[in-house]
Amino acid sequence: MQTDSKEKDAQLLAIENQLKIINKNLLNVFWIVGFFAFLYFGLMIYFMFLR
Repeated sequence: MQTDSKEKDAQLLAIENQLKIINKNLLNVFWIVGFFAFLYFGLMIYFMFLR
């Protein structure tokens, strides 16, 4: 019974580490997409109002 619990704990720790990696990657994607969206809308507003 004790080894079963340890195996589950090890599996949960591995899953948690994988989820942390996925979370970090998705956050990086979010910042990159947000940066390019900011550039796009900035350029659009510039061409609409300041030209």
